[in-house]
Amino acid sequence: MNTQKSDINVDIFKNEYLEPVHKVGFWTSIGVSIAMLLPTIFLLVFFEVFPPTSAIWKGLLLGFTYSIPFFFIEPIAYYAIYGDAGNYMSMTSGNISNLRLPCAAVAQEVAGVQEGTRVGNLIATIGIAVSIILGVLGVFLGAIATGWISNFFSDWVKDAFSTYLLPAVFGAVFGQFTLRGWKYAPVALVLSIIPMFFNAPAYITIPIAVFGTIIFGRIAYTNWGWGKPKSFVTEELPDVEKA
Repeated sequence: MNTQKSDINVDIFKNEYLEPVHKVGFWTSIGVSIAMLLPTIFLLVFFEVFPPTSAIWKGLLLGFTYSIPFFFIEPIAYYAIYGDAGNYMSMTSGNISNLRLPCAAVAQEVAGVQEGTRVGNLIATIGIAVSIILGVLGVFLGAIATGWISNFFSDWVKDAFSTYLLPAVFGAVFGQFTLRGWKYAPVALVLSIIPMFFNAPAYITIPIAVFGTIIFGRIAYTNWGWGKPKSFVTEELPDVEKA
């Protein structure tokens, strides 16, 4: 019997949490977008350095072929896990699939809450916020120490990090979510492997895997009852006779 429920009032969650999140998130996103142009403006104003127009268009076209699919895929695929505030923070801080998403999932796992719920939304937000704070500290320390420490690594250790670190993170995330819904894991895995077998680029492989798994999950939920919570058991109270 499923007895888990959210203890957050819908109106309070919407008015006191979501509305401020969207206000702050909107202007923060605008500010981050402007800040990304500041280095280019600095080089132009102080050093009169500016790339040729042909190089700009070439770079944009190459970038768009890869980033435009993810512009639609990532918010849809990740939103159910980390919610509104997590989406704003993740999109502006980066490292979503290899850092923000795992941190949100681990935070929910430790707290014992379900993704897609209001409580899960809040827990994921806390996990991502902590990951950003520690990430800034880690990048600062890493920029100072990593270069020096890596000089003592053997070549095979460096190759192992560059080759297997990111796949290991993705594998761990896949394994964690497999434990939550193991019936869907083989389908997601097959939908990922088939495009890779034909050497399809990432912007084709990922949409097939993401949306294919979503469609299969919807069909399984609607027609086969996979993932549906069991009905709550309610106790019928005896009628009270009116005086």
